[in-house]
Amino acid sequence: MIMTELLETAPVVELTPDEVEKISARLREKIKSRDSLRGKQRQWRRWILIGAASKREAAVMRATATMAGRIVGQRRMELTERNIEALVDLYLQGEERADVDREIELDNARLRAEYLSEVPTFTAANIHKLMHGSLLNNPSEPASRWRREKRVFAVRKGRAQLYPCFQFADGQPLPVIKQVLKRVPAAMTPWQIAFWFRSGNGWLDGRSPEEALGDEDRVLNAAERLCDSVVG
Repeated sequence: MIMTELLETAPVVELTPDEVEKISARLREKIKSRDSLRGKQRQWRRWILIGAASKREAAVMRATATMAGRIVGQRRMELTERNIEALVDLYLQGEERADVDREIELDNARLRAEYLSEVPTFTAANIHKLMHGSLLNNPSEPASRWRREKRVFAVRKGRAQLYPCFQFADGQPLPVIKQVLKRVPAAMTPWQIAFWFRSGNGWLDGRSPEEALGDEDRVLNAAERLCDSVVG
């Protein structure tokens, strides 16, 4: 409410890159220093100057603008993930693909759809029933707890978490999976981890980590050799 009232009265001026170049050298230097503090290698295409009647108003506007930038970035990531999931559904149902030009999303959707059609998976309820013989009060356990403890991983399809079956033996997580998950880069997403387990690996003589789980030392070495720039 406060920000809305401020924006109704505050003067706002949008500057193009050409106009930014024409302002004083001191202010341009200030702008460049702000860019370097953000640690981003990008050229800002638009700048907006907002007048503030007091230091308090300026602080509110600055904080709100920072928060808005973070929200926009997060929303963009969420929308991309939802688009990929929608495309997965299209592939699995055999429906005609939407006419989109987002090749990365299409590739991800195709790969995820192929994975889900080829790799057996458990739901949390499947695992619960396997252990207890029937569904009790909390069918999400123990799978959800195992996932939180990084003893297993799951890939998401819609709202469901699906656990690839190769991680389990006799209803329990294989100990090697926890050791692998400790070694893969923290930035890897569950889908990237799933694709890595499924893909042929040079450190395993072309076998996939999924196929080589019995050769624990070599699988763990392959996990440690992963670089941070994994695509998936």
